[in-house]
Order: sequence, then structure tokens, then C-alpha cells
Amino acid sequence: MTEKIPIAKGLKIKWNGVFDFNDLYRKIKFWLEWNGYGDEKDLEKSYTEKIKPGGKQIEIKWAAENEISNFAVGVIEITFFAIGIESVQIQKEGQQIKSKKGDIEIRISGHIELDVKDNIIDKIYKKYIIKNEIEGYKIDFYDDVMKIHDEIKSYLTLQQY
Repeated sequence: MTEKIPIAKGLKIKWNGVFDFNDLYRKIKFWLEWNGYGDEKDLEKSYTEKIKPGGKQIEIKWAAENEISNFAVGVIEITFFAIGIESVQIQKEGQQIKSKKGDIEIRISGHIELDVKDNIIDKIYKKYIIKNEIEGYKIDFYDDVMKIHDEIKSYLTLQQY
């Protein structure tokens, strides 16, 4: 039986304007891989792209997992919602470069999954023996979720054109 412990829910980052979508995508993916949250082939759970009159609409869902211990896994879920995405040419440092313009919302949540059997011995083990260890996992995992959140916010703020 897997028990989910919610750690962070409902974190949102909204951005409207010019941004490099491909670079943002790569940067987040690299951070997750670097910090032990799986690799590219296991990351993406769904990708939807629609062409609308006002620009592209993209929805991407990721679930990145990091084995914390032999009975605990941290899962960071990231969902990208991008609407009105259009290609634009911008001037940066005297050069014309291609970029994207539109609205993007990134939602982040995280939870820890405990692999606990539904018997009295495992319940006692979890409640009394490894309780402090689980509390430490919660704190460390919360820090990771906030780090990726802050990394994304910093990237979008620094990429102003």
C-alpha cells in the first residue's frame, strides 16, 4: 500500500510576455535530472499542443521522482499551461533572435509516497520508530520543491527582454 503525504500544493508561477520556452523547458528538466528526479524519458506524462487563432496552446505534465529511501519516494509534479504562444523576433544586444511571446502558468506540487504495508507491525514501525526520519524527509523534500519553484521564478525574471 502506498501512502501519499502532501508536502506542497498549489504553487503557481504566472508570466506574460516574451520568454524562451525551449530554454525554460530545458532548464527545469536539467535541474530535475541534476537533483536526482529521474531522467527525460520518465519525466513527461502528457503533452498537448493546439493551434488556435490567438496562438498556440500548450499543456505539459511532468512527474519527477526521487527515491529518498528504500520505503519513500519524493514526487514533484509540474504542469505547464501556455496560451497565446506566438513566435517573435526581438532585439537583444544588437542581434535579432527568435523567441516566444504569450502567457504561461506553471503549477508545482509535491508529495512523498511511503511504501507501507497495511499491517500492525508496519504501522507501529512508521508511527514510532521512523517518525523522526520521515519528518526529516518532509523538510528536505519541501526544500527541493521550493528550490525548483524559486529557480523557475528567477529564470523568468532574468529573461526579461
